[in-house]
Amino acid sequence: MASERFPIEWPPIIIRRITDLAEAYVILRDIVRSVNDLRRRIVVVGESHSNLIDFAISATDSITSGTTQTQAGATALTSRFNRVSTHGNTDDGVKLPTAVAGMEVTILNDTATADLQVWPATGDAIEAASADAVGVTKIANGVAATYNAVDATTWYLTDQHTTP
Repeated sequence: MASERFPIEWPPIIIRRITDLAEAYVILRDIVRSVNDLRRRIVVVGESHSNLIDFAISATDSITSGTTQTQAGATALTSRFNRVSTHGNTDDGVKLPTAVAGMEVTILNDTATADLQVWPATGDAIEAASADAVGVTKIANGVAATYNAVDATTWYLTDQHTTP
């Protein structure tokens, strides 16, 4: 087996006869470009997964809900677990992060005040509502709600329960 040699044409991209210096340069340049492109793609994927992992283990306490009762004025959530502790009026609200398929966000309305509105990030939607529309289900005081992103633009309320 060791005495057998691969034909010069094998593999055709890596081992081949180079007839002149210009051809050698073109081949080497293309290999370097391919390797650099692959390296950039690996970095982008790694950063994306790293952000999801960091988000998955994050928590924010003592959030104050936005008081404008609008998507623009809602307090943007930045963590996986979010405890709203200050909530002035019925329909004040918070805004989910930009949807990424598989992302999950839990919101606890830990206030003595009434319902908390939940808006999607700009361009996203909650369940069957149109983009940028407030979610149909409000989070009552003492209730935790979990939202799951099913794609890059849509959130679904998947769990809602009263806290002990």
